[in-house]
Amino acid sequence: MDLNSPLKQFFGFNSFRPCQEDIIRFILNRQDVLAVLPTGSGKSLCYQLPALLSEGTAIVVSPLIALMQDQVQQLRELGIQAAFLNSSLSSGEKFQIMSNCQQYKLLYVSPERLLDESFLQFLSGIPISFFVIDEAHCISAWGHSFRPEYRKLSSLKKLFPTKPIMALTATATPDVQNDIMMQLSIPKHQFIKSSFERENLSIKISPRLSGNRQILEFCKARPDQSGIIYASTRKKVDQLTELLHSEGFSVGKYHAGLPDADRSRIQESFVRDKTQIIVATLAFGMGINKSNVRFVLHYDLPKNMEQYYQEIGRAGRDSLAADCLLLYSQGDIIIQKRFIDEIPDQAIALHLKRKTEQLLAFCNSANCRTKDILGYFGEFYNKENCSHCDNCTELTDTIDGTEISQKIVSGVYRVGQRFGLNYVIDTLIGSKNNKILQFGHDSLSTYGLLSNFSRKELIHFMYALINEGYLYVTDDQFPIVKLTKKSWPISAIKNINFKRLPETTKAIKKKSTPEQILNHNPDLYTKLKRLRKEIADKQNIPAFMVFHDSTLVDLSEKAPKTTSDLLLINGIGPKKIHAYGEEILRCIVTD
Repeated sequence: MDLNSPLKQFFGFNSFRPCQEDIIRFILNRQDVLAVLPTGSGKSLCYQLPALLSEGTAIVVSPLIALMQDQVQQLRELGIQAAFLNSSLSSGEKFQIMSNCQQYKLLYVSPERLLDESFLQFLSGIPISFFVIDEAHCISAWGHSFRPEYRKLSSLKKLFPTKPIMALTATATPDVQNDIMMQLSIPKHQFIKSSFERENLSIKISPRLSGNRQILEFCKARPDQSGIIYASTRKKVDQLTELLHSEGFSVGKYHAGLPDADRSRIQESFVRDKTQIIVATLAFGMGINKSNVRFVLHYDLPKNMEQYYQEIGRAGRDSLAADCLLLYSQGDIIIQKRFIDEIPDQAIALHLKRKTEQLLAFCNSANCRTKDILGYFGEFYNKENCSHCDNCTELTDTIDGTEISQKIVSGVYRVGQRFGLNYVIDTLIGSKNNKILQFGHDSLSTYGLLSNFSRKELIHFMYALINEGYLYVTDDQFPIVKLTKKSWPISAIKNINFKRLPETTKAIKKKSTPEQILNHNPDLYTKLKRLRKEIADKQNIPAFMVFHDSTLVDLSEKAPKTTSDLLLINGIGPKKIHAYGEEILRCIVTD
């Protein structure tokens, strides 16, 4: 079956993104499939297109009310029959949707509703094409956002043995992938994984030395760009919002302490480009289907690599360039460990501690950021330079770390691999604390060997060695630093460079905006952007639901003159031409 024609007809796209067509063919062949695709790679289309080409209704399981509503609104804009069932609807509205269910090609439901006995009985009486489980990592207890109600979805195959299941996620380590397939009884050969690399994201990580100044410099270098700033506490969200507001930015805040009505209003304002920047806790972003987020800034260290990758994935979903900046400090680790120490389940607490250590090692690494991220998710990256992270593109000030590394490894060995990171550092800098004197470690050959470095620098070096696989920290109640096989013999540790910790913050250079990326007419782009806003305001929908920024760039570059020319633009199909074609052509002709 030729899938390119319906792709253009229904969605206006000229071609598939990597892996999309293979995933779709699994479902059209009535086979289950697990697909792991990065955020922004077009997961939704993987089930929306086969739903249109199949008999019956596709049941889409999603934990996110906002995403359900956005997806349905976008589908209806394309003339596709779709609906959702969630707690935002009245009993009458739910009854009406269920009564007319067979007219919908896609029905979005929560996992709780899907597994309700009366709803399962209802589903048994309607023609179902297939099931979709979005955010499938929630099934796995090893995942970063495990949800017990998702675990129960394992019963779907028993209840509906002839219906294919498509499981989708953007963040899953190899352990999580295997767990999902086991829970849903998906054969291992029915697994598709796209590269986790997001080439349009520029990734930079920097110590938080003067947080307010760094944030202002970053935002002022990106005027009128849409962005999200993440902070770990409500108090910090409030402070940063006030700071940006005082500097004249269009900014809103979002956290769990706000009333539901305020959160909905702020979210709606951001999605519709009326608010430029959102400062938020983790509560914001899940299910926000906004394609033109141009930057994501983390003021604090996220909890783990999955959270970090998921949150930066909210930038540049239109495939145009976007910037990601992570600021961190050692204080972030102290706060996170205090939180983890309050978790009663020791196994879970130790698991979370290890993930925090992994993320901090990633921050201190001199490696290619892309290589480290992909390696975490089990993907081998064979490029020497990704060209879109700070470690690959900036002239990083480094120091020869070979001798330092040998001394650190010797220091761990000399104390018997029986102490934590801070104790090892105390011996290396020559501290005279009571514990060192009590154990007699002030007489070791490694005592004071690195006294010319600060504690902060040694922490940085040790985390870099953890990241490089020369050291590891145990998952004990009192974590201990130990050596790996790679550390032996110590004399063979060579060719190691450490990034020098900057003493002062440096201005962050302005990145190219989407309008500057391609060779096109910037004045026409501005006119088209204005027209898009007028259309969106008139229809009371977000601007990206009319056209993505990437479509505007394509229009302003090619300046089509006829309806046939418009069909060549990526993101414009027959439905869009019927709705907006005349206005677009008029705008271009009068330019």
